[in-house]
Amino acid sequence: MVALHQVPVDNGPLDPAIGDADLVIALDDGATLDQANAGLLSTAADELDADAWFADIRIGGAEVRRAAWSPTRLLGDPTAACPLAVRAGWLRSRGLSPGDVALPFHLVEDDATVAHLPVVLSVHDRPLEGPGRPEIDRHLRHIGVPAAAQQQGERFVLRPAADFAPAVTVVIPTAGATIEIDGSPRVAVERLLDSLGEPDDRIELVAVVGDEYRGDPDALATRAEGRLSVLRRPPGPFNFSTAVNLGILAARHDLVLMLNDDIEAPGLEFIDALALHLCDPTVAAVGARLLYPDGTIQHAGMIIDDAHPLHPFVGWDPAGTAVHGGDIARDVIAVTGGCLMARRADLLAVGGLSTGFPLSFNDVDLCVRLRRSVGRVVVEPQATLLHHETLTRVAETTAAEWDRWIFRWGEIVDPWYHPGHHRPDDPHRLHLNADHLDPPADTARPSAAARTGVLRSRVHRGRAAPTAD
Repeated sequence: MVALHQVPVDNGPLDPAIGDADLVIALDDGATLDQANAGLLSTAADELDADAWFADIRIGGAEVRRAAWSPTRLLGDPTAACPLAVRAGWLRSRGLSPGDVALPFHLVEDDATVAHLPVVLSVHDRPLEGPGRPEIDRHLRHIGVPAAAQQQGERFVLRPAADFAPAVTVVIPTAGATIEIDGSPRVAVERLLDSLGEPDDRIELVAVVGDEYRGDPDALATRAEGRLSVLRRPPGPFNFSTAVNLGILAARHDLVLMLNDDIEAPGLEFIDALALHLCDPTVAAVGARLLYPDGTIQHAGMIIDDAHPLHPFVGWDPAGTAVHGGDIARDVIAVTGGCLMARRADLLAVGGLSTGFPLSFNDVDLCVRLRRSVGRVVVEPQATLLHHETLTRVAETTAAEWDRWIFRWGEIVDPWYHPGHHRPDDPHRLHLNADHLDPPADTARPSAAARTGVLRSRVHRGRAAPTAD
């Protein structure tokens, strides 16, 4: 069995007696291992050939549950995967020690396989210390992201370089619905265009309209003073996927932003915050944080639980999510198509959005396909927009779309949603399953199955095949 060796943080060269397959973890003075869970880790490391492992921790009596490995989360919270238990052979081959302050970033840069065990492995009497701004900035240079880290309290945020000016095509499907602003009706897409501010030559705006458009699309283009081109969908019922795909095909720029017409934006700065992540070739898609008009959260990344794509933190004050890392950029299984940016080439490579999902699941389906074939999906809270959700349609999932979703993906195991979170299972408030709630004291602990960033399904093609597109 793989052995787990505990060493001091300032430990020198590894003891030659430690086998290459064994794990080595560096702990500060006063930190201890949970011996029972250390045994679970040794067993898991026998079964899964990961280069490194991390687990949940306890600090001052408070348990800190963690998501699966997230290279993006490390940029905002470099201690998110500390302490790390690393294979001795991996450390030796790279000349590193288990106490190296930049160890998490070295693992990212080496494309190492890092697994998470959802149990408390180590107990600490004070907050962890990890990489700081110098290590983050060095890592950003290494992966080609033109930004610098700026500390905000205990977190870090990325500030783009002064000359960072990505060219982006913004695709806006719209039906010309109205929205109430200070008691007065406004056409939502016009309000969106106004909120984007002054024209910018690097931003291409494309509106996609269909039979249901309420008004004159040509007048919309005229009103936008050349900032916006209008595409017309083929006749037929509204299909979000078809509308976006038309915009993707027409896009002139390498980056494409899907943007709902019921969004209000604080200028164009959010576009740079999203585009910055796509400088990292391992990131395939990035989404924004969306707030309801009352300032509470509508979208902060998605989770999948019991096959249902759900929004965590719905109705929360954004500040309240910080204890769960909801205030920093991080890996998630999917982001909403209400504000999603990706490379045009990647979108074309996976066939764009599936027109078999005309209203629901199209964004989650896209993100899962991008994750499996291109790269990671992240959410960036520094890009925060206002969302007047579902102005143009009733928020509902059709039976046909649900059957197609289950047939295509089954029950996906979401590694970024901790199995220890409490799921109330209220069919009338299903979104509560996504919240990071503490379970009742008498709730049995979930199984400690190892989690990596590789998506898997417990059930595949669990229902009869849906009708063809």
